[in-house]
Amino acid sequence: MYGVAVLVTFVIGVVAFGVFVLSKVFGGGSTEESSPAPAVVQASPSVRATPVPRKRAAQVLGVRAVVADARQVVVTVATPVGCAKNLRAVAYAEGVGAVAVRVTQEVGAGCRWQRKPVLVTAKAPVGDRTLIVNGTPWTPTESGEYQQALRASTS
Repeated sequence: MYGVAVLVTFVIGVVAFGVFVLSKVFGGGSTEESSPAPAVVQASPSVRATPVPRKRAAQVLGVRAVVADARQVVVTVATPVGCAKNLRAVAYAEGVGAVAVRVTQEVGAGCRWQRKPVLVTAKAPVGDRTLIVNGTPWTPTESGEYQQALRASTS
């Protein structure tokens, strides 16, 4: 037991000596030798708030099939000119009768809007399956265009 106590005391002494040497080498020392801490300056708040782009679902204006690839469709969306970032379209779920697509973008404030096509690729050929784009179902027509399935009738 006496030997363990001597060993522990020796190890503590070696560690303390190492810390002392390292503090002298790297400039740690008494407070009278160290330079004073720099003054902290309080930042003044900005007069105008910086607009933060919000990620939101894009407004879908139209959907059409791609003739060259049966797995792809082009979704035409409304997007702001020069203000949108990360315009993305993803087929996130597929079933026997439908393909679910999410189209999102980050939009700033005060922008002029334009139409922009976005390509979506499904895992399997879309065929005559319904596309559910941002929660709205679109059904294929014979011309390769899609129409909103639940569009209100105008008479």
